[in-house]
Amino acid sequence: MAEARAGYLKPAALISTVPSLIARHEAEIAATTASPAPEPTAELVATVQEPLPSFFTYTIQPGDTMGGIAANYGISEAYLLWNNPLVSVDPDLLYIGSTLLVPGVDGIVYNVTLGDTLGDIAAYYDVTVDSIVSYAPNDLTSPDSLIDGTVLVIPGAVPPPTTAPVLIDDGLDPVSGPVPAGIDFDTPAPAPAPVASVGFIWPYYGSLTTYFGEPGGASYHKGIDLDGFGSWGTPIAAAASGTVILAAWDDWGLGYHVIVDHGNGFRTTYGHLSEVWVVQGQWVNQGDAIGALGSTGYSTGPHLHFELWSGGIPVDPLAYLP
Repeated sequence: MAEARAGYLKPAALISTVPSLIARHEAEIAATTASPAPEPTAELVATVQEPLPSFFTYTIQPGDTMGGIAANYGISEAYLLWNNPLVSVDPDLLYIGSTLLVPGVDGIVYNVTLGDTLGDIAAYYDVTVDSIVSYAPNDLTSPDSLIDGTVLVIPGAVPPPTTAPVLIDDGLDPVSGPVPAGIDFDTPAPAPAPVASVGFIWPYYGSLTTYFGEPGGASYHKGIDLDGFGSWGTPIAAAASGTVILAAWDDWGLGYHVIVDHGNGFRTTYGHLSEVWVVQGQWVNQGDAIGALGSTGYSTGPHLHFELWSGGIPVDPLAYLP
């Protein structure tokens, strides 16, 4: 009987588990007396937040100021102004609900167009080519990998002072505006009206239907629209002399459109044309007809979409036209 009882008690389960019970009990006591875990600090939260994109749009809220927005995103107010020329004249005049283009770093957002090189862009903004290539969000593998339509952020870029384009005196009298429909192109041009002091003329005379800077989707209107109702096919004039760097078709956006480079960082864009009468690489004089008014691309009716760019940034054409 004793041997049988001893065999029954052989698995000394109770004895072997006593240390573990004591340890667990002590751990429970320590857990109840320990200080609660600290709440996440602002510094800790900031370290786990996703980094800002290379650039984005910000919708202006009540009480916003340019300085406050810039400080909130950790950039200089100067770069916020340079990327938003619409408000650079009066940064306190902010319209609630309109959008601003905000770079993720102190830099300028640049839209690459046909004919651009990284060397030219870097020289214009007084930076190095390597600084543009090495900025990871630009996704450039080499200086030769630049593609038309790419949007770059140029860290540390400083735009030069805006200067008016210098018109070349080629001995020809520029036409003060587009040639009226029905006029023979071989007939002598009428005496020109006074040319704008800054060097640009109106490419077409029509009612202004959309102003520069008006909100549109996630961005803003980068030019002005001139109504063309009843004027389909009217010649559109080059606003200043220069080289045609693009004469192309875009089935969604500007339809048939032309871009002219005027030098000194100035370019003009003429969109929604019904016909294009120039070719890439062609020199045009101020007032030369480059195409015909139309409604191609994403357009709600006949009109001219006209843009003026300075240093890769759209500016208000009304500030430069007579």
